[in-house]
Formats: sequence, C-alpha cells, structure tokens
Amino acid sequence: MSCLVTIIIPVFNRAHMIGTAIASLQAQSYTHWECVVVDDGSSDGTVKVLADYVAEDARIRYYTRERLPKGAPTCRNIGLQHAKGNYVIYLDSDDYLLPFCLEQRVAAFKKNPTAHFLVFPMGVQKEDVVVKQEIPEHTDYLIRFLSADLPWQTMCPIWDRNFLKALNGFAEGYPRFNDPELMIRALLQDHLDYKVFADYDYDSVFIPSVKAQAVFTTKVYKSLQLFVPDIAKLLDVKEKTHLKPYLLLYLHLWFKYFYVPLAKRGLKPSMRLLQLYRQHDILGFKQYMSLLARLLVYAVSVKVLPKAIDKLTEQRLYRPNDKDL
Repeated sequence: MSCLVTIIIPVFNRAHMIGTAIASLQAQSYTHWECVVVDDGSSDGTVKVLADYVAEDARIRYYTRERLPKGAPTCRNIGLQHAKGNYVIYLDSDDYLLPFCLEQRVAAFKKNPTAHFLVFPMGVQKEDVVVKQEIPEHTDYLIRFLSADLPWQTMCPIWDRNFLKALNGFAEGYPRFNDPELMIRALLQDHLDYKVFADYDYDSVFIPSVKAQAVFTTKVYKSLQLFVPDIAKLLDVKEKTHLKPYLLLYLHLWFKYFYVPLAKRGLKPSMRLLQLYRQHDILGFKQYMSLLARLLVYAVSVKVLPKAIDKLTEQRLYRPNDKDL
C-alpha cells in the first residue's frame, strides 16, 4: 500500500488565496495524501472557503485553533496532532507545490527508508518568474542555521511523522524564527539520518509577501528574545557550547536589517539584546563593550550628524571562524 502524506497548512485571513495552495495538492500526480488546515481565528470568510473544500474533497480536513498562543507554530502543532500520514510536509497558505512534488519526495523516502527527514529545493516567485533557491552543498547545515544563513525554508523538508512528533513539533509563541529553531533541534538529535537533494529541481514555490516594516521589526525583536536563550541553553545541554558564538549572526541581522535602517529607533531594544547575548555567554566582556560603544556612537551620531557613524553592521564583528562554514 502506498504511504500517506499529510500536508499541514496554518491559515489566517487567507480566503482570497488559500485556494492556490489547496489546488496545488489536488493537482498532484501522487494522490494518496491528506490536507490538514488549521485556522488561526480568521474573520474574512476563510472558514467558509475551507468548508466548501472539505465538502468536495474527503482528503481535506480543517480545524480551528482553540488554545493559546496564537500563531502559525501552534496551528502547525495542532495539525501534527491530527496527522495520520507516514510523512508530513508543512505548507504555508500563500505558497504551493508543483504537481510532481509528492511523487518525487515519496520516491526518495522509499530509497532512504531510515531517514528522519529529506530536504528538497524550492523556487521563489519574483514577479512573473520563478527562480530556484539553491541549497549549498558540502556544508555544515547546523552551523548555517545557527548563523542566520538559512539554507532552506518550511516546505522544503518532508518529515517522518514519528520523528517530528518526538521533536514535539514547533516551539510555540515565536512570531519569527520558527524554521531555524525546529531545524536546529532536529540537527542536534543523536543518530540523525537525513539527506539533502540540492541538485534536484525545485518542487515547491515560495511567494514573498509584503510586510509592514514596523510590525515585522517588533516580531523579529520579540523572537530574538525567545530564540537566542532557547538555542543557547540547548547547545549547553547538548555539550555544543563552542557553537554558541554563531548565534551572533542573528545579532548582526538585527543591527543591519532592522535597527540601522529605521535610523532613530530607540536604544533600549538593542541594549537589551546585547545584555541577553552577554547573559548567555555568547558575547565575551570585551566584545560586549565594543558593540555597546559602537551602538552608542551610532545612536548619538544619527541625531546630530548629517550621516550617522555606522560601525555596527560590519559582519566581521560577529562572524566566528570562517573555516567551519
């Protein structure tokens, strides 16, 4: 008998686009799948759209989130609780799978039956063109996820359901960084068996969404406050303390793409992040003082000079030894 694949889709106010994701499942050449959609409290008619799909296709089921915290990670975990498949794929409600996706991934699992997960490339839609996002080969994927250099995203892996349940799914409450948190935990498991098919063509498509900068920045900041301590503690438990400095690249991400571009954003969030990194022994004292001084210089200069003095966004300040990458 063919293996059942569960596709889990979290959704919130996507009545106008959830149909694309579901239609991509109905177009699959491999037909032995189930779709578990979990609604995060939509108010735009999404539930009515889902009810229509459920009435037409018995392979589709939907549930509503009835516990806290709100967010996609919680919805994905609820979906995992209801999953019946041998394998699990997470799909966001605004992305889609190509018709050969499931057939290709199930065939790969048959050739790698002991694998805990397999990873496939995705395409990124840029206007009317889809471009393959290359997955680097011959690299340490754990270090890349620790370094904010994410080699793949949510829908790229297909998971063995039992392994995923043993991981307890996603960490709930993270507004961002759900993927790296889960992948870091997975890659730190003992006796891990996985394979990356970097040379394959993409079998899924990611559609970038427009984000409100201020809201997105707040989500990133809140996520760093959760993500950094959790991963630092996990590395200590796994006796991988020497890898903690790679987390500095998330601090670099904050300064380069969020704090500095917003120019006059307050000092307190950035100072709290520096203190957080120091508290968890990711920043040494000298490095902490150096970055603090650079932060203060930038904060003063952005107010009094025509062009701020930016010594915060140089990546060399945050990068550990390159030979490990």
